[in-house]
Amino acid sequence: MNQFVSGIFEPEPDQWGLRGDPFLWEYLKERYQTVVFPYSIQMFREDLYGIFEELIGEFPVSGKDYYVEQFAEKHVGMSTGWLSGTFWRNTAIPLLLRRLEQA
Repeated sequence: MNQFVSGIFEPEPDQWGLRGDPFLWEYLKERYQTVVFPYSIQMFREDLYGIFEELIGEFPVSGKDYYVEQFAEKHVGMSTGWLSGTFWRNTAIPLLLRRLEQA
């Protein structure tokens, strides 16, 4: 893993929830390209809350899907802008927190 927090985004998950999830993953990875370690789990959680609030209006909820226009514009297709709350709550966020803790 490199000296930047963006390293916790490698490798990508084996499976995504919805078609917009990889775009959010990449968006987060880009936001952390210049953030260096050490970086606390508490700070990361607070940042994620803010980012999700900005993009979808709340922290993701399992069983709920969210539409983000800016991700729909990146690729053609009706479902491209949709994010899976279940994927982010149950898979992606716990994975990123584990990787950050290990870093």
